[in-house]
Amino acid sequence: MRNPEILPESVLRDQLPGAGPALRSFGHVEVVRIKRRSRRHPDLLLFKGAPASKHSVAKSVLVSIPDANGELPAPWIDKEKGRIHLFYSSMEHPDLVSLMKDPGGYLCYVWISSDGSKSHAWLLKTR
Repeated sequence: MRNPEILPESVLRDQLPGAGPALRSFGHVEVVRIKRRSRRHPDLLLFKGAPASKHSVAKSVLVSIPDANGELPAPWIDKEKGRIHLFYSSMEHPDLVSLMKDPGGYLCYVWISSDGSKSHAWLLKTR
């Protein structure tokens, strides 16, 4: 049996780029299984869904394209409405184009730090 304290150089180590340390801190994750684009609000990029984990309350995702050039606002969640808010720089962003073509093929994750100062969101394709 090998000594677990001696690791060969080829072993992968847990190293996160850039914002990695912030993602390790405590916080809350919301997950929405996106089903379709809202028919009631065709002028909005509002996607209806369902909570995809037993701790999630979010059941929709609203995508916004801010007018201002520069840094995009951080993603956030409105827990009263159960809505995750995401921001993209343009309608031509590859993630947004793909989401609009096949909304039912996505999960949306959002992580909020325990103090609320940091957040990060992911759109994950499931099919």
